[in-house]
Parts: sequence; structure tokens; C-alpha cells
Amino acid sequence: MAILDYGAVTKAIEDLLCRKLAGFIITRNERKNADPNKCLAPGEGWIGIYRGKIGYSAHVIGNRPWLVDPEPIINIQVASMVSGHDAEDRLQDAEKKVVDILESDRTLGNTVHTILGYSMDYEYNSDTEIYFHGVEVHVMTQTRS
Repeated sequence: MAILDYGAVTKAIEDLLCRKLAGFIITRNERKNADPNKCLAPGEGWIGIYRGKIGYSAHVIGNRPWLVDPEPIINIQVASMVSGHDAEDRLQDAEKKVVDILESDRTLGNTVHTILGYSMDYEYNSDTEIYFHGVEVHVMTQTRS
């Protein structure tokens, strides 16, 4: 069984986002941002890219015997001093931009066969005067190794 180079997948996502998304701090495999001040300006925010789970299945597809299901995670964060509604709107806009960029290259720079879909896990913090919202975008992909 061949092991997928997961680092190549997360690097491809980083490259795609860095080339096509302005105004965001984009990191790969760094600590999750805890500072809402990095995300306050409209059109700005923080994005972290991480290895999520991965599954190896013993399937035969033509002459390729292994099916691999990597699920990288993209954490998007935004903040607002105005309101929770404003933070939610900013997050929705950022989420749409990220997914549109991923959809423009469904093979993630030829590191996977295709993107199968997405699942979103939302989080928010309004314990302080800053509304701090985020989403973990789980990118469900599939490839043959």
C-alpha cells in the first residue's frame, strides 16, 4: 500500500488560497489563532490549514488497488466590534470565497483525484467586546494511490 503525501495536499491548499485570496493571514499546520484582533478589518481574517483524518480502503479500481480518502481541515476566522450579525456576514463571505477557490481546482493541484464535498463546523465567541466567529471546513476528497 502506498501512503499519500498529506503534506503535499495541505501545501496545495495553501498555495491556492495564497494566490487567490487577499486580506487573510494564511498558515499551514501552525497553532490555531486565539487573537480576534488579527481578524477585525472588513475583508480580513485568519485561515489555518491542517491535516484532518485520512482513510485507506482496500479497493481495486482498474489496476490501482488502494482508495484513499484524505479530509484536510481549513479553519477560517473573522471578528467584528459591531455585532454578531456583522461577524456572521463576514464569516459567510470568507467561507464562500474559500470554497469558490477550492472549486476552481477540484484536484487541489493534482494532489487528489477530486473533491467530493464539504462539511462545516461553526464556532463563535462573544465573551468579550469582540464577536469572534469561525468555521472548520472539512474538505472531503478522494484519490487513488
